[in-house]
Amino acid sequence: MKRIMILGGGTCQLSALHKAKSLGLETVVADMLQSAPGAALADFYAPVSTFDPEACKRAAAALRVDGIMTLGTDQPVLTAVLTAEALGLPTLISTGQARTLTNKREMKALFHQHHIPTVEYCLVDEQTDFKHLKSRFPGPVVLKPLDSQGQRGVYRLAGVEEAASMLKKTLSYSREKEALLEAFYPSDEITVSGWVKKGKLTLLTVTDRVLMDDPVNIGICTSHRFPTIHQELEEEIKDVSLRVAEAFKLEEGPLYIQLLEGDQGVLVNEAAFRIGGAFEDLIIPRITGFDILDGVMAHALGEEPRTGWKENWDCFQTEAKASVQLMFAHPGQIREITPLEELLAMENVVGAGYNFLPGQWIRPTEDATARFGYCVFFREEGSLNASLESFQETFRILDEQGRNLYRKFPL
Repeated sequence: MKRIMILGGGTCQLSALHKAKSLGLETVVADMLQSAPGAALADFYAPVSTFDPEACKRAAAALRVDGIMTLGTDQPVLTAVLTAEALGLPTLISTGQARTLTNKREMKALFHQHHIPTVEYCLVDEQTDFKHLKSRFPGPVVLKPLDSQGQRGVYRLAGVEEAASMLKKTLSYSREKEALLEAFYPSDEITVSGWVKKGKLTLLTVTDRVLMDDPVNIGICTSHRFPTIHQELEEEIKDVSLRVAEAFKLEEGPLYIQLLEGDQGVLVNEAAFRIGGAFEDLIIPRITGFDILDGVMAHALGEEPRTGWKENWDCFQTEAKASVQLMFAHPGQIREITPLEELLAMENVVGAGYNFLPGQWIRPTEDATARFGYCVFFREEGSLNASLESFQETFRILDEQGRNLYRKFPL
């Protein structure tokens, strides 16, 4: 019986645990939080941080795992590769590629080198003279950590002076001494999920990444919508996505790209070598017939994926519809939640889960880690609007006074 280590035990990783068990694999979950839901489901639990490669190496060696993987999360991609290389386990990318795909300093430099369009940016630290950047960044800016995730430490600010005052807070979410300063680009966000096979990228889905309307804490996603409303950008999206895959010199595996569409055209925000964190492992197989999670898991064990590959798949030529609702709530203490069984019984719902329990407190939303839960909708053809409206009207997160804390966002 083979044994696989999954980095992370949150809701985004639960499907990997279920998949592994269905394949007769033994599972190890590495997560610093013993309360993580995956910790109780795994055959073995390693209480280590997924940001700590050395601790993960020791745990993986002690438990004699045959493969290591992650999904739905950025920084553990590097940890997985470092661990795999150290222990002689299968890995589809090198440490160098993993660093470029998980550190925005390296990533932006690669974009620049390969003439991939991205927003104007520079690196800043505590010695930077921000006043001298005003001519280069005259308007609103975005400050980001180089190596964080879940929108932690990402802020839209009025100008470079405000960025200077927020730098220390942004760096508190990073292991680096520098941060990324970008010109704010008013835009819609588009997400590409693809698979590279023999060096050739196939776009599996192109979705709209719908964001919370927050003037400071930007980039917090409230839903993914398939197909994208930007069908007219098909050729531009395909072209820039292929260029990204070529720049990273990928040969096999998943590629996740965030694009920004505005008055300067389609720009690349970032890329990652993983399945996305909006439960793409649930919708991609239903839309395409290709089980992307099976592909990642098989390669982590040095095997070939068990599901067939569609050579001529075109995600712009399908009648399928999907929506991933990422739920958030107003602050308060939870008394009662709509039972998960009721949610799963709703029309067109194919998956759902919660990150909170009755009795727990919900804090104000400052980043994506405040996400309450998720609900995934899929339909082979026809509209999902009626199902989504019914969900928003009936879903409840009640506090002690009977108020519904669930935050509704435009569909």
